[in-house]
Amino acid sequence: MGNVKNVEVELLINPEAGDVHNYQLVPGDLLKLNRADLVILNGLGLEGFLRDALTELPDGIKIVTAGEGIEPLPLTFHEHPGEAHGEEHGQWDPHLWVSPRNAVRMTENIRDALTETDPAHADAYRANAAEFIGRLESINEKMRDTAHGWPNRAIVTNHDAFGYLARDLGLEIAGVVMLTPGASPSAGEMLRLVEMIRNGGAAAVFVEPGYPEGPARSVARDAGVPVYTLDPCTTGGTDPGHFIDVMEHNLENLDAALGG
Repeated sequence: MGNVKNVEVELLINPEAGDVHNYQLVPGDLLKLNRADLVILNGLGLEGFLRDALTELPDGIKIVTAGEGIEPLPLTFHEHPGEAHGEEHGQWDPHLWVSPRNAVRMTENIRDALTETDPAHADAYRANAAEFIGRLESINEKMRDTAHGWPNRAIVTNHDAFGYLARDLGLEIAGVVMLTPGASPSAGEMLRLVEMIRNGGAAAVFVEPGYPEGPARSVARDAGVPVYTLDPCTTGGTDPGHFIDVMEHNLENLDAALGG
């Protein structure tokens, strides 16, 4: 949308914040919401902190869920029922965007919402979306083609954010270090991961930006497997090219870990 005049995009969460799961609204967020023409959500409970605020928005503000129409995957690993993250997300994985394939559908949904909200610039929105979708489809094809030759398929990640990418690439998330995002695992949980990996359960452990790396690195060291970075794209730049760059780097690291 950068080439569309008089259109301003505001983020509620600073792109350097990283962890959206424990975010709490501040007064400035409410001001942004109330002056918006369009509010774009991810969906599947990721924005649980907006539940009450959205019901109090002035009439005329359009709300769109970018993940509408994407078949959700269950969370494979999650904290015990009753903890905050589980209450917000239920049993469904909200990390829809961590997949170029899903990002195509999300881009289409955002495009349609923008053209409906601001029909005067509909042609520009459609052109921008078409260009970005082309890039998404290209990186998706590249990732799938590369993954086809990997002899190893199982990995351990820092938290349960990569289910959709694993689905796309035919990977197995054999375990996660943090069952509750941002919370350190217990000694018993770490020991179980180490034993699982030693028994051939995973080829590598992946850390991610915005989350503590210490427990994951400890598990990898004790299990005797390498550590790589897998980025869910929750920090860093806000330009569309940043997402493509992140997926390129993810592919490089996955290929190094799993390519033999």
